[in-house]
Amino acid sequence: MSGRSNKFRPAKSRLVVASILLVFLVSGCGGGSGSRGTPSAGIATSGPAPVQLGSAPNTGAGAQASILGPLDELQVRRTIENYRLSKKRAKGPYKLVGADLNGDGVREAVVLFQGKDWCTRTGCSMAVFQSFSHGYRVISRTVRVKPPVEIDSVMTNAYHDILVQTGGGPSPERRVRLKFTGEGYSRNAMLQTEVPLGSVVRTEIAIDSPPAPATSTARR
Repeated sequence: MSGRSNKFRPAKSRLVVASILLVFLVSGCGGGSGSRGTPSAGIATSGPAPVQLGSAPNTGAGAQASILGPLDELQVRRTIENYRLSKKRAKGPYKLVGADLNGDGVREAVVLFQGKDWCTRTGCSMAVFQSFSHGYRVISRTVRVKPPVEIDSVMTNAYHDILVQTGGGPSPERRVRLKFTGEGYSRNAMLQTEVPLGSVVRTEIAIDSPPAPATSTARR
């Protein structure tokens, strides 16, 4: 009886091994998933990398339209002249640009005065004129502003923030953020929050800095 049992043991062992191999083969053909299209836990799957919004350049069909553009310049310049007379300031140069600051489709006039009556060594006066049914009128004035004047994509109280330079002399020059308060932009640029170097901002340059004077070598 014992000899007979020993004869059958190898055959039984081979049967058990074959059964185990068959189980592994069947489970391997199942693709390692509990249900179609759902990867099993712990299995690495390949797929598209996550998209980081804002990492792509501003080009193509999805590019954001510029908020800068032309104005009724004749009417705006007339309004600026009346504003100058009301402030009893001497005539002088200024920079003018149109920008839709509140997104209503109508551009405001951003004016950086540059005459001596409007400026100190820490900056000049900047005014914003808005279009109404009977022309333009001033809605904001900020002192101690230097270019560049940049329109930020960030909005406060439904108006785009404005980034400007300010300072000079004993005060270091800084880049600061002007926010709309509901009654106009910040009144004094020198008192506003600095935008640190390297900060990630999306802006359009409305009024650029004047080019640096060319250096010349004197002939002997």
